[in-house]
Amino acid sequence: IKYNSTVFDQYDSMIYKVKKSKRTGRPKLYAQTEVHSSSSASTTEGSPRARHMLSVIDEGIYKRGVFKRLGMRKKFKAAMYMGINFGKARKIFLDYINDAGLPLLNELILDYGGPAIKAVMEVLSEKENLPVAFYCTAGKDRTGLVSMLVLSVLGVADEDIIEDYVKSDTVYADLNDKSAMVGALKQEQLDPERFLRAPRSVMEQTIGLLNRDYGGAAAYLESIGFGPGKIEKLRHALCDDEM
Repeated sequence: IKYNSTVFDQYDSMIYKVKKSKRTGRPKLYAQTEVHSSSSASTTEGSPRARHMLSVIDEGIYKRGVFKRLGMRKKFKAAMYMGINFGKARKIFLDYINDAGLPLLNELILDYGGPAIKAVMEVLSEKENLPVAFYCTAGKDRTGLVSMLVLSVLGVADEDIIEDYVKSDTVYADLNDKSAMVGALKQEQLDPERFLRAPRSVMEQTIGLLNRDYGGAAAYLESIGFGPGKIEKLRHALCDDEM
């Protein structure tokens, strides 16, 4: 099935802009800044169709997060090369990213993506927005992390969440045409065999990190400003029965 972006011509586009801390560069808030309206943005029931466009992670966050995690020796080398040989500095970052793989991506999203994740949860919590489809470029990484957080606070067992995530592990290997994604990753010098998969070890490590560093999904969401009352609203919106 080929992706057809013209379907969104019939949707209002809600564009969010991140506000970052001037001191740390961390995202502080995602605010809806623009609405691109479509005259045909309505369903048969009369409710508006809308596409909410949020950036959960960007290159700046990736660089900042990786630099923070480098050892002192590599930090010094990366900082030194930045002024004289950008290619060598970039290689230090890329080697770290390729070695760390998808668990690092999820760790950085949890660490830096709180405001965007909160905004996603708020969209999901409003019944008038349902049904909702959410997705990212590969359809398994940012999407998988948000799915894990939602399913976890709805009471789904960790093993069921992991099994659901693993269903995406062979998707790109099974596709007849994956050249675009492979080409995009190779252009960024990222390992397609590592970044196009979704092995259970990735979600196991991510859930382990979430439990160890944040106290679980509910505690993490509370730490980013999506507390118990909002979680209950999310449950009420997404579940048929009372929990």
